Amino acid sequence: MKKRKKGRVQQFTQAEQQKAAAHSRESASVGSVRRKKKIRLNKGRILLTVIVIMLIAVVGMSVKTVFDLRAEQKNLENENQNLQQQQEALRAELENVNDLEYIEEQARIQLRMIKPGEILYILDQEKNAKDKDGDDEKSN
Repeated sequence: MKKRKKGRVQQFTQAEQQKAAAHSRESASVGSVRRKKKIRLNKGRILLTVIVIMLIAVVGMSVKTVFDLRAEQKNLENENQNLQQQQEALRAELENVNDLEYIEEQARIQLRMIKPGEILYILDQEKNAKDKDGDDEKSN
């Protein structure tokens, strides 16, 4: 075996140290680049998440508005139907307004008018209802 020179071993170790230092610098610079990309990626994800949440909120509110409007439409259709029935009843009553029998009936009911020679008996409905209730309670 040949004897090695000390200078050559020192050169080899210095070269290895330089390679290791260069490698650590490269890995540090690559890590910082990756970190920057990772930060950008996280900002992008956050932005995308915020946009998606806003879109979901807008769509949700739109769907709620549509359901509210449909419910209101159904209520208005029911009310319209009731008003049409009421209108038909009023038209039928309007046709009877000029009828003498209808006029007489309304005069007797609303105005409590009577024909000559008739006797009008007015019964207190509240008093009669109390009397009936009282009779029911006594019989039990």
